[in-house]
Amino acid sequence: MATITDVSKDLERLTVFISNLTPYSDEVLCKQIVGTWSIQDIISHIMGWDKNFIKTLNQIINNEEVKLEEHHDVQAFNEASVAFGRKMKPHDLLKEAISQRKQLILKLNLVSESAFIRQFHNSAYTLETFLKEMFINHDKHHEKQIMQHLQTVR
Repeated sequence: MATITDVSKDLERLTVFISNLTPYSDEVLCKQIVGTWSIQDIISHIMGWDKNFIKTLNQIINNEEVKLEEHHDVQAFNEASVAFGRKMKPHDLLKEAISQRKQLILKLNLVSESAFIRQFHNSAYTLETFLKEMFINHDKHHEKQIMQHLQTVR
């Protein structure tokens, strides 16, 4: 079982990964690499989930009723997140994505250890397992896609 500190460190890895994208040109960041998505779109997609989950963490901190589950309309949520990011300059988006992930980590560190490991009502997840599956593994999946593409750019 991981602690909040362990999971926070795993979540923090994404900020380092995104920081490492800053030397790349707008052209590289905006080129389609997976379906219709670019690196910018992927980062915007991840940022959308971070922003959404910060609200959930606030509810947990305030002892409100929370159901840990995937969004009821993932496709629409992803499309909205990508559309939002496309309105930003690529490097501004990278900075914002780092900021949102840091906010998520700050909020996570306000959660009690008991809330972190308890099974949530009507959910198959604890906060720990949800973050590992829906965020950390998700980050790794997209990082791999981006890295495979960037190896072809050099």
